[in-house]
Amino acid sequence: VFMSSFVINGGNKLYGEVSVQSAKNVMLPLIASCILLDFEVVFTNCPKLYDIIVMLDIIKSLGGDYHFESDNLHVDCSNLYKYEIPEHLSSKIRASVFMIGGILSRLHKVAFHKPGGCDIGSRPIDMHLSGLTSLGAKCDEDDCILIECDNLKGADIYLRCKSVGVTENLIIASVLCKGTTVIKNCAKEPEIVCLAEFLNGLGAKIKGVGSSTITIEGVEKLKPLKKYFTPITDRIEVGTYILATMTIGGEIIINNTDFTHNSALIKKIYNNACKINLFNDKIYIRSVGMGVSHGYLKTAPYPLFPTDLQPQFSVYSSILKGTTIIEEGVFDGRFRQLEELKKFGANVNIVKNKVIIEGVPVLFGAKTKALDLRGGASMVIAGLKAEGETIVDNVEIISRGYMDIDKKFTLLGGNIKRIN
Repeated sequence: VFMSSFVINGGNKLYGEVSVQSAKNVMLPLIASCILLDFEVVFTNCPKLYDIIVMLDIIKSLGGDYHFESDNLHVDCSNLYKYEIPEHLSSKIRASVFMIGGILSRLHKVAFHKPGGCDIGSRPIDMHLSGLTSLGAKCDEDDCILIECDNLKGADIYLRCKSVGVTENLIIASVLCKGTTVIKNCAKEPEIVCLAEFLNGLGAKIKGVGSSTITIEGVEKLKPLKKYFTPITDRIEVGTYILATMTIGGEIIINNTDFTHNSALIKKIYNNACKINLFNDKIYIRSVGMGVSHGYLKTAPYPLFPTDLQPQFSVYSSILKGTTIIEEGVFDGRFRQLEELKKFGANVNIVKNKVIIEGVPVLFGAKTKALDLRGGASMVIAGLKAEGETIVDNVEIISRGYMDIDKKFTLLGGNIKRIN
């Protein structure tokens, strides 16, 4: 049940510094990969986000264990023995499907129910299942899906589309396979590179990550060669703060970043009424909160413009002079939040998988709600920009991917309060 709301009084520009933690979208496959390990590992700078906690609770339900020491997450799967993912947990998050490759590899069978997650369009799990079938698994699909295999064997797998989750799941499943697995047409996201770095640091043999062909030479066992691992930070959270500053105006420094992970966004906005300085681990950005339209933008798999920043970019586009056309090339349900943006006075026209946005000089406070994680963050940006009061309901959805977003914007000068 969603009970919390944000009350936002807009108009304050953003000033100061904000720090970003490890990426939600890398922590989820990293936690899933721990199923392969019979020793404890520690991930540093880990946010206590809803999706991460649910993933850890699944680990616990299977016989593993975890605990936090400040921002350090300890995961220990040495006693993991159960192969069924409980339905009450898998139905809460999409990433529960990342578990199946590791459980199958370790216990030779896995039972699970279809995963939950944000409603942002069609995200079938058939590619996960067909990939595991290629490695020798047998699938029995009913209300509960049962996958079994005595010994997974390396194979050549071609993905029909560049799926991040499928690429990660098949990497995890293949690490302890007999023989060599080659995954073609795979995704190239930095989170995949980070997952491979973690596993290679424990003795895995994964090559080619960051390219469209990944080769995994199976090893017999992973070893505790390195206990502590620092994952990459959250490029979508970084992009959200960049776009918030571009929309609202102000001057901020984003700490703990790798700007190369946001190069598609930075390239797009670089010369538009703002100043951006890029450093090794921080981004400086100053903006007046206005500018001219960017014309046309299409979301696509990395390294092109990420679908997870499209809702925030849409809010930014709504206050620019001229017309912006955004084509959604990844998820077919990603424009739902734009109906909510109209409540602020934005001029938005959705035509199939494109949205035409005519910039308006002012947004006005509105009563709105978060329909999904990134769309919810975009409503917060709209509220901080708008004149008057905005109420955003269902904000628990936002906290699935943003740690203390209300506190961070408050520290930057935004007027935002959480009410229960």
